[in-house]
Amino acid sequence: MTRLSAEAKVGLFVVIGIVILAYMSAKVGKFEYGWGRGYEVYAYFDSAEGLAEAVPVEIAGVEVGQVKKIELEAGRAKVTLQIKQDVEIGEDAKAAIRTTGVLGDKYVELILGSPEATPIKPGGRIEQTVSPTNIDTVIKQLNSIGADIKEITGSISGVLGGKEGEASLKIIVDNLRELAQALNETVQKNNENINRTLDNLAAFSKDLREIAATNKDALSKILANSRDASAQLQETIVAFNQVTEKINRGEGTIGKLIHDEETVDNINTALSSINGYLQKEERFRTYVDYRGEYLFDIDDLKSYLSVRIQPKEDKYYLLQLVDDPAGKKTITETTTIVAGVPTTEYKEKIVKDGIKFSAQIAKRYYNLGLRGGIFESTGGVAADYYLFDDRLMFSLEAFDFDPDEKPHLKFKADYTPFQYIYLTAGFDDFISEDGNESYFVGAGLHFWDEDIKTLLYGAPIPR
Repeated sequence: MTRLSAEAKVGLFVVIGIVILAYMSAKVGKFEYGWGRGYEVYAYFDSAEGLAEAVPVEIAGVEVGQVKKIELEAGRAKVTLQIKQDVEIGEDAKAAIRTTGVLGDKYVELILGSPEATPIKPGGRIEQTVSPTNIDTVIKQLNSIGADIKEITGSISGVLGGKEGEASLKIIVDNLRELAQALNETVQKNNENINRTLDNLAAFSKDLREIAATNKDALSKILANSRDASAQLQETIVAFNQVTEKINRGEGTIGKLIHDEETVDNINTALSSINGYLQKEERFRTYVDYRGEYLFDIDDLKSYLSVRIQPKEDKYYLLQLVDDPAGKKTITETTTIVAGVPTTEYKEKIVKDGIKFSAQIAKRYYNLGLRGGIFESTGGVAADYYLFDDRLMFSLEAFDFDPDEKPHLKFKADYTPFQYIYLTAGFDDFISEDGNESYFVGAGLHFWDEDIKTLLYGAPIPR
């Protein structure tokens, strides 16, 4: 293969770098993460408490977009939603802020109306909204109910207490006495009917006694069960009364909820912290990657095994093992003194089977990603540029900054035609003075933690 001079290679890749940087300058600022091909609509809510940007927008439990922006406008929360291009929303649709589970994250649910409704145009407004229930409002309502109960008991005490209460009770007793006298007169007038009724009850009692005699065991069990149920009910009533008394005194969790505003504030703070933790946990991702690069000039394969830990969408940590056919180079310095004169000797040793490692931290700014750390057991930096929804990536890496040698420069392009497989090509160590420069092509496999769980759970268990 015809080899280019070092000056020609440097010039060629400087031109390529200028072209890439010019394209990056034209594209930067236009990146829209995740749903860049969709359209935007907005809605007003009386409250967007607990709602955060980048949370999902769902229809019937299916994610169709995400919350792009939340801002205050005219005293209300204006929430801008970014919806997938192929999803249509009618003008009679309703937007509601929901919660996943009891303590889950907030998200926006779209409730569609009639299928014949006119679709909302991009930039349009969803008129009907449902704001989330505020737990502070619920606590205030419970407080209000407790105050009403207290007022009712005070009113009863005021009615029955004192001389006026005694007079009222006397009137009630007199009315009961008059009622008893009237009943007595009624009984005297209907004595014959009452006797007939008593005879019927006697006959019924006789029949009942005969039934009891033939089903004595069954009735004994029913009575025993009734006694047990009555005892348990009595214990429940006693416990309920004790709980009610504690709540009235402001004791226990519910009592504090009703009487102590500081406890309510602490609970709200704890719920916010739990929701924040769950939101961070939901964004945490782990990726496993293997790639192989065939080096044409060396006629050998260079392999990489990587683990990428991504706590946020725009930040990740990369750990990597590299099997380099060029080997791992070490230089040993030996100083000897002959006739009082020190002599230093340097010996270079290359271990062909040596494994190199990388440990890097990366930060992404729109379409541009920057990396720094350890590259193949030496310090280095790199820049990545993403195109076409991250399906195409250009990378330029620089590492092994030895003052006596030129740095190791590597340019590559990765293209992902399928979900788990990607292709790679580029030029490795293209300004090398040791003849290690080489064009390469290769391929790779990458999975994230949910894919790995699926593979593990779906794999047959050997017996």
